[in-house]
Amino acid sequence: MKVLILLLAILSAGCTREEKPEAPTPAEADRLNDAEAMLNGLANEEGPVGKPTDPSVNSQ
Repeated sequence: MKVLILLLAILSAGCTREEKPEAPTPAEADRLNDAEAMLNGLANEEGPVGKPTDPSVNSQ
């Protein structure tokens, strides 16, 4: 019973904390924006045209 109370106390103490990440510095924000722009550019490019790899897709 004492172990159960101790475990509940530890769990409740850990759940009450709200830790938020620090805001990125201006240099980090610039790097994140550049990375996002590169990923968006890659997502907008058309991939190779060929047979679909998913066998459930039937193009006929």
